[in-house]
Amino acid sequence: MKTVRLVIHEPSTNKIIGSELHLQLDDKANLVDAIKQVDERLNEKGGFPLAEYRSLLHMIYNPVENRFYNQVALAAYKEGGDMINLRVDPKQTLPVNVTVVLIPSGGCISEWEEAIDFEEFSRALQDG
Repeated sequence: MKTVRLVIHEPSTNKIIGSELHLQLDDKANLVDAIKQVDERLNEKGGFPLAEYRSLLHMIYNPVENRFYNQVALAAYKEGGDMINLRVDPKQTLPVNVTVVLIPSGGCISEWEEAIDFEEFSRALQDG
């Protein structure tokens, strides 16, 4: 098991679960796995608060193309401060004690993408 520190800047989810989470994940876990754990916590407290999405993962990630949407701001760094580019491969194994800062709808993004249909999203997650 490893610890991942996830800082989320999304006001509606922050009201429910806070803005900083310390997750215990399997050694082979990736950022998609971490977000799934956040969604489990949100579901325990009534579900995802934004009606246009079914989950945080649905809001930020396209599993068909294995990538985060353009408007998602993401920064990750190891314990010593070295940056990690998680945009290149969202399913790369996270290092131990990594800190990830996630802003689902970055304010200065000019190219906004709509999330894929939830049914297609769910099928792609199961297949991948």
